[in-house]
Amino acid sequence: MRCKILFSIALFSCFLTAASTKNHSTSIVQAVESTHLTQCFFIPPENWDIADPRTLSSKVKMAFLKNSGKSFCPSINLAIEETDVSLTDYLKAVKAIHEQDRNNHWRSLGKVRTAAGMAQLTEIDSTTEWGPVRILQLILIKDKHAYVLTAAALKEEMSNYYKDIQSAFRSFTLSNDLLGNIPQLERREMLRQKQIELFAAAEKFSQSPALKKNLFEDPSFQEQHWAPFQKTVLDNFGDMGAFWQILFLRNAHEKLLSLSGMETIDNNNIQK
Repeated sequence: MRCKILFSIALFSCFLTAASTKNHSTSIVQAVESTHLTQCFFIPPENWDIADPRTLSSKVKMAFLKNSGKSFCPSINLAIEETDVSLTDYLKAVKAIHEQDRNNHWRSLGKVRTAAGMAQLTEIDSTTEWGPVRILQLILIKDKHAYVLTAAALKEEMSNYYKDIQSAFRSFTLSNDLLGNIPQLERREMLRQKQIELFAAAEKFSQSPALKKNLFEDPSFQEQHWAPFQKTVLDNFGDMGAFWQILFLRNAHEKLLSLSGMETIDNNNIQK
């Protein structure tokens, strides 16, 4: 099966061509390698695959797709860009851009309350080579940034995914503390303690004269500390969503690299 995935962003659209959904999806651990840090997330629909971040535009921070068994894969993604305009002016610009193509029909669907605040929901119907496509776009302007969540599916199938997409949209969260987003105190403190133990072990390893490069090239540290920490996050916090898990692991990974004196991430150093 050949699969096409549409990512329609506020100011541009791009198409990702793949031989199959498998070729453009990835695991949570793999996604940690190439995800750009951003302190916002949404909870994707259950059983949607993570799109490989390395295949996305720089403005798209995370994307998920559903293998529907057809030529066009339903998708949902988050894009972020800086802006100095109001939501009203931003929407006018988005509408104008979409309506440059006479095959597109854009309309506003009203306000939606998200975990990050009130956002505007819009809808675009577009004619494509795969047939009529419906795009739902949620736009939130805050602190001179536009946060744009975009979901797309074949128009005739959008009703199958609408409830899950709405739930994902409403879950959109801006966070200053990813640990603090865990609702249960006991689980939050358990993970906090695991993270403290991880960083303490990392500091000890980093001071060892036997450590010649960085923590992620030390099999002992990987086996004894990093792999168990990853497993804790993946096994116990699935309800927070893959996006949150990726960000949390990425933050920990960045901290460990700083303890190793490494300024950049080597994409080959995360355990598969």
